[in-house]
Amino acid sequence: MTRPRILITETLGQEGIDMLREVADVDAYDLLPKEQLPEILGDYDAVIIRSAHRLPREVLMNRPRLKVVARAGSGVDNVDLKACTEFGIAVVNAPGANAIAAAEQAFGHMLTILRNIHLGDAHVREGGWNRKKFLGGELHDRRLGIIGFGKVGREAARIAHGFRMTVYAYDPFVSDEIFQAHNVTRIDSLEELMPVSDILTLHTPKSGPQIGIDLLSRLPKGAIVVNVARGGMIDEAALAELLDMGHLLGVGLDVFSQEPPPKDFPLFRHPRAVLTPHLGGSTQEAMTGVAVMTAKGVIAALQGQTPPNIVNVPVPPLTPDEFGILDEGARVVGRIFAQMNKTLTVPLVLTLKGPIAKNAIPWLKQTVIAAVLSEQLDGRVNAVNALIKAEEQGLKLLVEEAGPNQAPALSLRLEGHSETTTEVVLDNHVPRLRRINGIAMDLPWPKNALMTVHNDAPGVVGKVGTLVGQYNINIGNLHLGRDEKAHQALMILSLDQTAPEELVRDLKQIPEIRQVFVF
Repeated sequence: MTRPRILITETLGQEGIDMLREVADVDAYDLLPKEQLPEILGDYDAVIIRSAHRLPREVLMNRPRLKVVARAGSGVDNVDLKACTEFGIAVVNAPGANAIAAAEQAFGHMLTILRNIHLGDAHVREGGWNRKKFLGGELHDRRLGIIGFGKVGREAARIAHGFRMTVYAYDPFVSDEIFQAHNVTRIDSLEELMPVSDILTLHTPKSGPQIGIDLLSRLPKGAIVVNVARGGMIDEAALAELLDMGHLLGVGLDVFSQEPPPKDFPLFRHPRAVLTPHLGGSTQEAMTGVAVMTAKGVIAALQGQTPPNIVNVPVPPLTPDEFGILDEGARVVGRIFAQMNKTLTVPLVLTLKGPIAKNAIPWLKQTVIAAVLSEQLDGRVNAVNALIKAEEQGLKLLVEEAGPNQAPALSLRLEGHSETTTEVVLDNHVPRLRRINGIAMDLPWPKNALMTVHNDAPGVVGKVGTLVGQYNINIGNLHLGRDEKAHQALMILSLDQTAPEELVRDLKQIPEIRQVFVF
């Protein structure tokens, strides 16, 4: 099997590169010239970018080989998510891997401004020793206002509590329970947040609010403004104006509307503006974390799995074990059902049994639809574009929930046709097959499986086993199920390797064999 090719356009931690090279051929650049990316992108199965490159629709279209786009960082502002979803391209990122680094960078700016560290350093280098000139202030007892209470914002709150600050935050997308768990006072509008913020720090994606002169003017006199999130979120000219007026004590920016900023950047003239070249995630620990999380996501997506850090599939916040067994179970039940039921003229019904989280339902629907249609359609079908493909095919999937006290299980059937039911129990980290087309079975689903539907007659099992042996393929387990009314039986063989096409062809020559499936 040909190894996939992966393109890395900017510096990535070596730990991640090493992981990728175990499974793929990797071309890694410290900084690929921007104009070269569209020229070579079509030769790769996956591409990993950071901040310097953009992937708009016109660059992504007509790339049939490209399966994965990865952003080695928390945001995906430079990737056209809608286009990727339409083309079935998985988009992964590394959310939270650099949360501590970004939050600590924000506090580095705060402390530098409050304690005049940058000014004192320059003063000493010039031979000075005027301590009174650099009288500073403390974080202790100051009020911190946080815009955006995601992973970085929450980490900033934890650090602030260590300095015994009072913390307020604005984020309309976060529940009250999250604010309460972090001992942070929720503020319902930016207009209300500004007057209680001695220090304002921004931790939102590019789609977050724009902060202009009207809001900034509401900050208390002597306030500090820090942005280590996304450039252009705060009006930089307004910051310079408020520094000129003496309304702000200082400004700390790690990101800019234009990177690097132009020579006439208005904050260059202000000694109380601390400016750094986008260093928020630039720590050894963060670089390693981002690289490893990104690499794991890319590898999982290339192997047909749904990585937990995928962006354009509604993955629920489950533990890795919970996520893994549900993902595998959904794909198994969908693939088997699709092989056994080629005509899908009525809605499908997905039944969730046992304690399966409600917030997993949208993702499970897409995963099951993808598994079903990938067995029946040519071209790329996956959880990313499953809803688009289902609409094109007129396929409907209904979801029902059974008793929460049952063992967790997923079953799939045609509406009104219980005899088409395929069910897997999510048992001990491995989906356990309990029913195929209404026929009772009981086996852990194997990595490689060969399934036959055949006449319920003597000698069939021996003929199949003999033929498999002639291909020098070892049989790990054999499981049988019977439909006595239809006089047919199901046989599933667990094999040590995938059954070749030649074996399938020969099996179909056995008179009693009706159908052969390979998984």
